[in-house]
Amino acid sequence: MKRTPKIALLLGILFMGLTLNSTYAQDKKAKKTTTPAKAQQKAAKKDDMSGFTKLASGLMYKIVKHGQGTKKPQLTDHIELNISYTVGDSTIFDSRKMNNNKPVPLPISKPRGNGDPIEVFMQMVVGDSAIIKYPVDSLKKMGQSPPWAKDGDMITYYATLVSLKTDEEEKKEAAEHYEKQKAIDDKILQEYFTKNNIKALKTESGLYYTISEVGKGEKVVSGKAINVNYTGMFLDGKKFDSNTDSAFHHMQPFNLTVGKGSVIKGWDEGLQLLRIGSKARFYIPSGLAYGSQDRSPIVPNSILVFDVEILDLPDQSVIDDKIIQDYLAKNNIQATKTASGLYYVMKQKGLGPNAAPGKKVTMNYTGMTLDGNIFDSNTDPKFNHVQPFQFTLAQGQVIKGWDEGVQLLNMGARATFIIPSGLAYGTSGAGQAIPPNAILLFEVELVSIDK
Repeated sequence: MKRTPKIALLLGILFMGLTLNSTYAQDKKAKKTTTPAKAQQKAAKKDDMSGFTKLASGLMYKIVKHGQGTKKPQLTDHIELNISYTVGDSTIFDSRKMNNNKPVPLPISKPRGNGDPIEVFMQMVVGDSAIIKYPVDSLKKMGQSPPWAKDGDMITYYATLVSLKTDEEEKKEAAEHYEKQKAIDDKILQEYFTKNNIKALKTESGLYYTISEVGKGEKVVSGKAINVNYTGMFLDGKKFDSNTDSAFHHMQPFNLTVGKGSVIKGWDEGLQLLRIGSKARFYIPSGLAYGSQDRSPIVPNSILVFDVEILDLPDQSVIDDKIIQDYLAKNNIQATKTASGLYYVMKQKGLGPNAAPGKKVTMNYTGMTLDGNIFDSNTDPKFNHVQPFQFTLAQGQVIKGWDEGVQLLNMGARATFIIPSGLAYGTSGAGQAIPPNAILLFEVELVSIDK
């Protein structure tokens, strides 16, 4: 239900200040499954660093193919481009593969710091293909380097500028498409309601809804935090997401703040028609959902149907603790609980004193959700960073559950941490692998403690 489009996630990977550190697990997943544009990569190897222009920020670039465009992107313009990138010899992703061979959109904004490739995009015209390089060492100085990058590595982008529009042109085109598609969607919905003998109410925006149970709680208003159970489907009844169906691997209430743009427009509007305890079905035209975006399995211009139930909002820690208690009982696990709500099982005692705040520790770990889905590991080769993980304890460099749990260990100790969402990634989640309010399980080994 998150409003953030798939393309925004792709483009987030491009900008090291946003994701090379903070969505590490997502980067590794992309790293495993994609390759850069072969022709551009071959050209980069052949020419090495000859012919590159170096900008004051440290970015180096070379136009390897000149296009026929005459205008360079300016602030607030909108571009589409094909792009891939590597770090050292490791391929991270290729937008052609991740976006069905279609270019990805990007609004032109002020570069977010040294190394932001948008600075080079603003030097290109439509049809240009460029190779862009930036040293990993410079990122390390800013504390933004991916943990698995080596000293001397280069981040290398391969970009082709496909289209360019002004903000005015983009808005005009979007408005025209919206009005045209709105009429198409409304006709489809009207025919669907007639065929299925459904009496749905319609809002001014084009949203349709039915209420199967009127809640007795307070009215939902903009700015209110709520928990929701939901199932999303297409008009043919095929499900694409649900937090009540175990097939989708995230059976926990979905927490959001209404009216803040964290979900699609149809949700932000529809939820404010209800009260706590209500059950309803939303019929959301594409313009109030994901529009022309491709969010596989949601194809462009899809009309979406959502069954929603608005739940009371107990403390998330209470919800998490019950889920953990049920999990422990079901799996016959004896765990110790700390005052914060962290659970742990000591599997092997180590030697010497426990790790203390401020100490640099070296860890091996595997992280998974409670359903057993592994999202990260530094011991499994498929995650492409088989090397001990180092951090300084109690400096906020890891999630709170780790900062607390590792202090329970000494050198050589092995343990299982079961971390409630409030001590992990909370209501934000982390990428696609860790949803909001996710309880995480980590198998950890404390390899060493620096003196």
